[in-house]
Amino acid sequence: MKKLFSSTFQFLNARNRAAVISGDFTTLGTAGLLKLRLLSMAVLLATVLLWSSTPVAGQAVNATLLGTVTDSSGAPVSGAKMTITETNTAIGRTTLTNESGNYVLPDLPPGTYKVTAELAGFKRESRADIDVIVNTTQRVDLILQPGNISETITVAAETPILQTERADTGRKLESVLTENVPLGTNRNFQNLLNIVPGTTRSTFQHSQFFNASSSLQTEVNGQLREGNNYQIEGIDDNERTGLLQILIPPLEAIQTVDVSTSNFDAELGRASGAVTNIILKSGTNSYHGAAYEFVKNSDFNARNFFDPSVGHLAYNYFGGNIGGPIKKNKLFFFADYLKIYDHEANTNLTTIPTLAFRTGDLSSSATTIYNPFSGNPNGTGRQPFVATSSPGVATVAGPNGTVVDAFSAACTKPAGCPNIIPSALIDPISAKLMNFLPAPTAVGTTNNYFALLPFHKDTDFVDAKLDANLTDKDRLSARFSFQRPQIFQAPMFGIAGGPAQGNFEGNGIQNTYSVGLNYNRFFSNTLVAEFRVGVAWYHNEAHNTDFGTNTSQSLGIPGVNLDKTITSGIVGIGINGGFAGTGNPPPPLIGYSASLPWIRAETNIDFANTWTKILGNHTLKFGGDLRRVRDALLQEQTFSPRGLYIFSDGQTALNTGTGASKTSFTNDFASFLLDVPNQAGRDLATFFPNYRAWQFFSFAQDKWLVTPKLSADIGLRWSSIRLPRPLQRAVFQITIPPTTRSSSAA
Repeated sequence: MKKLFSSTFQFLNARNRAAVISGDFTTLGTAGLLKLRLLSMAVLLATVLLWSSTPVAGQAVNATLLGTVTDSSGAPVSGAKMTITETNTAIGRTTLTNESGNYVLPDLPPGTYKVTAELAGFKRESRADIDVIVNTTQRVDLILQPGNISETITVAAETPILQTERADTGRKLESVLTENVPLGTNRNFQNLLNIVPGTTRSTFQHSQFFNASSSLQTEVNGQLREGNNYQIEGIDDNERTGLLQILIPPLEAIQTVDVSTSNFDAELGRASGAVTNIILKSGTNSYHGAAYEFVKNSDFNARNFFDPSVGHLAYNYFGGNIGGPIKKNKLFFFADYLKIYDHEANTNLTTIPTLAFRTGDLSSSATTIYNPFSGNPNGTGRQPFVATSSPGVATVAGPNGTVVDAFSAACTKPAGCPNIIPSALIDPISAKLMNFLPAPTAVGTTNNYFALLPFHKDTDFVDAKLDANLTDKDRLSARFSFQRPQIFQAPMFGIAGGPAQGNFEGNGIQNTYSVGLNYNRFFSNTLVAEFRVGVAWYHNEAHNTDFGTNTSQSLGIPGVNLDKTITSGIVGIGINGGFAGTGNPPPPLIGYSASLPWIRAETNIDFANTWTKILGNHTLKFGGDLRRVRDALLQEQTFSPRGLYIFSDGQTALNTGTGASKTSFTNDFASFLLDVPNQAGRDLATFFPNYRAWQFFSFAQDKWLVTPKLSADIGLRWSSIRLPRPLQRAVFQITIPPTTRSSSAA
């Protein structure tokens, strides 16, 4: 091992290779394989037979109330004054019915409403307790009876059996459901996606360090999980890759989870799977608060059949929230705090070398161990190991043409001991590395070590929201969310790491913010504008347990620890044949995940503007969404910044001329003791990659009543995703000739 790494050794990592081949990208681009823009245009035309009247789309963060007003004979009533009032906040809106008797009130905040219709010559009619949910269209039809306008008829609200105003499919998950259904991981609302038709069971992906937010993933209608689009009140909540979500609000802070799985409006998009939008709770004219705690403890758990004991678990989920008026009917607040203590002793079962193996005693092997320093370079002519019980009796070939004594203290037979490696050939660094390993906890050569290792994940959550009715025509909403998980996973072998939890052992922390500002302007009863701006940001760091140390240098392996940060710690040792697991490359028996350490940070800045115009039986809506994506990632993937040695069986096998001799995992381990790896590699970052990109999305749609029994939903969406640019120019950059810069439609 000391021969492969040096302070002057030059390494080429994946990012360097990307820089080398970037010149080829230009050639490929002119061939049409790469375009300056990824442009998509989708035309959505859904014509639905409905026994209803004018449909209109609910907005991404709001909803729509509509209906038809008729007289007792069934004739439409035009010019009727429609007044709606949200019963908890006293938000009010008015409009008039058109010549068809239809009315539409778009861009309503979710809540419980009362609808009143009045016209001279008719009794006033009112309907209360109408639940309006985000991204829905709620129909309320009223029938006016002849009489004095001072008289009021109150009609009990009825819940429609079918959704007759929209063609999209999905599910609305309200707080009544989210707060009362038993949930799994961290009471995460994403568990509830399991009850939405077309979805698979949600799963936890990646390591606890990488998935610090504890987001869950699901597949919708057979599409990849990266095809889902998550939003918090209309603001992007996705990591750039789509692998995870940036921030997961506490369940107790959520008012509604809106899931659209197909046929969603042109306003929504960027998804081949589902569009999920979260609406946080708001304050009302009454003060409401709650305190809660959920506990899990290993005292209530049963032992896994294959584990000798139950892993410790002490899980505490506690917090509280409060909401109410700052100024009645005008200004409202909601705030919550949540703390999660997740302290465990997770179970880990793996295979480590026996104590006899570590001394070179491989006599229990069913296969022959051959001396790689004997025979020919192509592996023919190698001699099997036979150790002696006394020094000075025999010699064997050593490295670089040397000859060493065949003695081994593990040999007790005067006639010699096959498959025992002479002590003089065991590499000193290999012996030092074996000293990091504890003794097996079970007999045998496989699954012979069990460990209960401490794991901590402590997370703070804070949410705050303000809603203001500035005037009758202006409404403002602002929110702030913060999340900070801190993670610790104890290593299996101390500073030497080990295969516990996929070799992700160490410390990690993530700071996460999500903020949003929504402003609605009602220019008239038929023209509404919405302006939305938001930022989602996180900074995630994870360090291996021995981060900052020069462990490799102290072991006698020079050139590994080039600094006290990214290259600090112990080199990785991967032994094929089942030690610590399988893979290519195999997970290290000694060392840490190749991904550690890392620094990850993303900032998604989102500007959106939509306009809604009602023209007779047409409800037109159009708008745009401009996004700035900033992504910084310092992370390796293959061999790690500390390097990885891989030992296999070929170095201690015999080339018979027709193939290799029969081998087993003992041949792999013998290669390690002799320090004859079959592969070694290392990733070194030559720069800190920072990704920058602009994305723009626009749409136009029309909800049109063709006849009283036929409605059409027509929409057009256009997306422009510009090629990314590096923060540091000339680090990586793709240039496409102007001839390829053309839009396309599909």
